[in-house]
Amino acid sequence: MSGAGRAGVHIWVGQVPDTAADQDVALLDERERHRFDAFGDEVTRARYAGSRAAIRRTVARWHGVGPAAVHWGVARCPGCGSRDHGPPYVRLPRSEWRSSVSRSGEWWMLALSYGVPVGVDLERRSAPQADAVIRRALTPEERAHVEAAGEGTERDDALMRCWTRKEAVAKAWGVGLGTDLAEVAVRPWQETAVVERTGGGGAEHWAVREVSVGEACVAALARPVAVAAPVVVHVIDGGRTATGA
Repeated sequence: MSGAGRAGVHIWVGQVPDTAADQDVALLDERERHRFDAFGDEVTRARYAGSRAAIRRTVARWHGVGPAAVHWGVARCPGCGSRDHGPPYVRLPRSEWRSSVSRSGEWWMLALSYGVPVGVDLERRSAPQADAVIRRALTPEERAHVEAAGEGTERDDALMRCWTRKEAVAKAWGVGLGTDLAEVAVRPWQETAVVERTGGGGAEHWAVREVSVGEACVAALARPVAVAAPVVVHVIDGGRTATGA
């Protein structure tokens, strides 16, 4: 569908049940079904199927097609050229809308950005954190910021704000976690941090910030700093969509 009147970034956040629905499983493509079958417990399988189905239905509604008409592809990794771990994208229907997705437990997140790259990440506040792994991904300044936070929830939130920003930037770049996140300074004490990336085409500048999605999760958005188009968040609650900036 045309981006006329809807340009910018649109973000959807929703929650799925812990019991798999047949209609959700039926929407999975071959790659998704293989992953669904590989999960060892029913709750994880249900959350995966529900999230993937909800994302597919949301993309379908946005483009004015049926869910079965939405096909995902895997782009080449910008770093090594592999299609095994490149960024996912909406292969069909063809459009100028770029996408990014995230899941955490029963929560899912989808971003559609008209004509420019986008990255989003979502983490449940109640999710267990691999602190040792995450801390190795922080810059010295970010580590000091986390350590300065009060123990408990405040420090956990500071750590998650660092992590979600870093993952959002990596997704916007199209490299996922295939980069040294300790070299990506996301400065969570700033409302919007500018991250510089130097490549063959010169320096690129990316803006990363939190996205307000409710009390249950921490989320972040990254996109090129030169893009000034609006960001609209749609929180899906019980099948209804509430929209906010």
